[in-house]
Amino acid sequence: MGIKRFLIVLLFFTATISFAQQRIVVRFTDKQNSPFSIQNPQQFLSPKAIDRRTKHDIAITDQDLPVNQVYIDSVLSKGSTYINRSKWMNLVQVRITDTAVIQTITALPFVAGVEVVKRNDTLSSLRLSNKFDLEGTTNFDYGYGADQITIMQGDFLHQAGYLGEGLTIAVLDAGFDHVDSISAFSHLWSDNRILGYWDFVNNDDSVFGHHGHGTSVLSTMAAHIPGQLIGTAFKASYWLLRSEDAGTESLSEEYNWLAAAEFADSVGADVINSSLGYTTFDDSLTNHAYTDMDGNTTVITRAADLAFEKGILVVNSAGNSGSSPWYYIAAPADGHHVLAVGATEHDGNYASFSSRGPSYDGRVKPDVSTIGRYSAVVDVSGNVVYNNGTSFASPEMAGMAAVLWQAFPDKTNQEIKEAIIRSAHHYANPDDKLGYGIPNFRTAYLMLSGYQVDNIYENQLLKIYPQPFVNEFNLVYYSAYNQSVQINIQDISGKQVYQYNWSVQEGVIENITITHALSSGIYTLQLIDGEGLVISNKIIKR
Repeated sequence: MGIKRFLIVLLFFTATISFAQQRIVVRFTDKQNSPFSIQNPQQFLSPKAIDRRTKHDIAITDQDLPVNQVYIDSVLSKGSTYINRSKWMNLVQVRITDTAVIQTITALPFVAGVEVVKRNDTLSSLRLSNKFDLEGTTNFDYGYGADQITIMQGDFLHQAGYLGEGLTIAVLDAGFDHVDSISAFSHLWSDNRILGYWDFVNNDDSVFGHHGHGTSVLSTMAAHIPGQLIGTAFKASYWLLRSEDAGTESLSEEYNWLAAAEFADSVGADVINSSLGYTTFDDSLTNHAYTDMDGNTTVITRAADLAFEKGILVVNSAGNSGSSPWYYIAAPADGHHVLAVGATEHDGNYASFSSRGPSYDGRVKPDVSTIGRYSAVVDVSGNVVYNNGTSFASPEMAGMAAVLWQAFPDKTNQEIKEAIIRSAHHYANPDDKLGYGIPNFRTAYLMLSGYQVDNIYENQLLKIYPQPFVNEFNLVYYSAYNQSVQINIQDISGKQVYQYNWSVQEGVIENITITHALSSGIYTLQLIDGEGLVISNKIIKR
């Protein structure tokens, strides 16, 4: 009796495996007989996407051509259901219910290979926990959201009028619960700055359910609740793209991300924020190893670098595994071109949960860091709360990057990324926790304006302007370390008529404004640094 019962259970289990829904990726050999041509890119790229390529001298190649629809239709006719596709990697992801279909599809003459990327496509409904569990919330009082901007000197750009206008940010995430109804985002809808949305997990437009992680992520950039929370780029435009199935973890999600990134490129996104990362999966046979974090191996990392090569600035969270056995960054944060963002406390110190570097091939990772512990965000109820995770450090950074790019629209994504990294407070001494440190967007702005530091280990007076001056003038000064500098002004007889002490930070380019009621004439300005070294310059008051 026991043996018969065992056989019945075994037969049932076998049948379940044979006909369980699975996700597979089908790779094609070519793009022959395509109805599209790279000579007519307007057929498959938006005007903004074409403009981005033209402005930054990025070639349109066969890689940009859509996947051959005849090939896709042939795969679907063999008993599969469409999920998404990738033109960059020339493949389609489909769902099957009978594993025998794999052999049939593999036999097609234009199929280069088939890979199972999710063995049981019903896991998400059975799994109670998810990857965002670390990121718990508590209520908070007014004012704390300001730290997320001021720690990076982002308020300097905001006060200058740069708020993200004209920039498009694609947010790749797990879901955007109630973004269509929460008042914190109403300005986006009334201004038509939610440009669109799509679910690459289920191939539909149901992004306003599933999960609230993307809601909170979006809020750090886009929320506008005066007196409570202002996002870093609340006047940018947004695409909301769901690529993550939070209830499960599978290689399929990397292909979802690939498809979403391609879509972001085709509609002309300038910046991608991805608060996602992949290391191990429910199916351990597909797990990544630390050796895969080399910038060249995983599908999602290669996709992220391809997006960058198309002119998009890709910003990604480092991960929340800093206190776990796997404490390294997660893909695609290992990408050569990805701006990987770690998390700090409000005082700028390392947040212990933030995933660490280096990449397996020894590169500095994360690239930069900012507040991720007790980040002010909007939850799915529309309340402003605290939340923890590099998931929020990343969009804070992405929003500020978009704001910086607004100030310098002719700069490339590489130039924007380099300025952000070079402005960071540990640029001279990076480590595996904070990377190059916390960026200073005031410094990044000045760097992109032409104030370049020749030697990061030496104090430098870069410019005095305007000359002559009427009511006030400015000193542009680079400090190699934290110090107090003394500014003296002497008249033509050598009499001191002005003295001021100014505290400056390590690795920061300061723009110091001097306002003093001087009489018209010629003066000598002395700047004395913390080591007593004196720099003298002539200034003229009209």
